[in-house]
Amino acid sequence: MHACGHDTHTAMLASAARLLCARRESLEGTVLFMFQPGEEGWHGARFMLDDGLLADPAPDAAFALHIMPNGPAGVFFSKGDHASMPHHAIDPVPVACEIVTALQVFVTRRIDVFAPVVVTIAKIDGGSTNNVIPETANLLGTMRAVSEESRAAMHAGVVRVAENVARAHDCEAEVEIVPGFPVTVCDPRAVAFAQATLCGLFGAEAWSTMAAPVMGAEDFSYVLQKTPGAMVFLGVCPEGQQWKFACPCHSNKMTLNESMLARGVAAHCAIAEEFLKKGLARTARAESFD
Repeated sequence: MHACGHDTHTAMLASAARLLCARRESLEGTVLFMFQPGEEGWHGARFMLDDGLLADPAPDAAFALHIMPNGPAGVFFSKGDHASMPHHAIDPVPVACEIVTALQVFVTRRIDVFAPVVVTIAKIDGGSTNNVIPETANLLGTMRAVSEESRAAMHAGVVRVAENVARAHDCEAEVEIVPGFPVTVCDPRAVAFAQATLCGLFGAEAWSTMAAPVMGAEDFSYVLQKTPGAMVFLGVCPEGQQWKFACPCHSNKMTLNESMLARGVAAHCAIAEEFLKKGLARTARAESFD
């Protein structure tokens, strides 16, 4: 079970498309609806862009909506020898473990805390039995960043740490970094526009500015490299649960408050209609809502 809400995203956007098409004569421009496949690790948005999705004329802005089961319902939010004689061999296992801990020191001591990164080694494997020192050990993990600058520093640092810790123990380390999605960077004007629109529709209590970025990867980032825009989350905490303790996306126990999907549909429609009337350039700075 994946349970990341993609069925709900499709339902909300398809419903918004139906409603906006029903009143197409009153719209002051064109709305493009994007249903991106292969979002979880398969770069679906990038392939859609390669196929000409945002070709001339390019859209003036782009907006996305993702559910958050562990968010307040209805509130929007914007990585070779015998074990008895280790001195006769070069044991890669403790070296691999040392690399893991050294990477954590690198993150906390070499990366600016105000441009944070996450380096998580989630898998270590090596060897085949309990009494033979293996020839190799493998580490597998994931890396996340909130800016392209810190991402580049993180990539370079991981290579530097792994290679030099291994070298200190007469080992060699080969680092392969498989590029993931770009950093998702919301345009401040688009965020302000979304906030003003949604607060105007649902009231000030329907908006909450997140205290920190989310480290989850998102291929809507490819769209935001082409056009200014923003990604907004919609809380769908089930009734009777406290949102702080509700199971999040990707949990096999994730459930959601389906009644909130109508609010997501309304949000899509309102943002589309308001943007066609005002655009980003003429959008005043949004008020600050507590």
